[in-house]
Amino acid sequence: MFPPCSAAAGSAGAGKQQLQCAFQRRTHGPQHPIQGTAADVIKLAMVRVWKRLRNEKMESRLILTVHDELIVEAPQAEAEQAARILREEMEGCVQYAVPLSTDVHAGKNWLEAH
Repeated sequence: MFPPCSAAAGSAGAGKQQLQCAFQRRTHGPQHPIQGTAADVIKLAMVRVWKRLRNEKMESRLILTVHDELIVEAPQAEAEQAARILREEMEGCVQYAVPLSTDVHAGKNWLEAH
């Protein structure tokens, strides 16, 4: 796993080692596997959404990701189809014992969609 983190206060390099230990705890703590899995899921969904939009020859474009959100810019005429694709691909990109659920919102801008 990781070497134990300890540094005697006042020893040479103690400040740097304490910072490294704090970083290790933050990046390799108990939540790390879950955060990494969530990042992998959103990447898979992003690729699948992009391919579907392209394969269905839509004008809609995947333009941005924000944490666990995919932002698609779509003409009004394609909005419902783009929302359906987002839901299908985000919920279907991985198969877990507990199904993933997705909320899809629309608006003229990101703020309005929330």
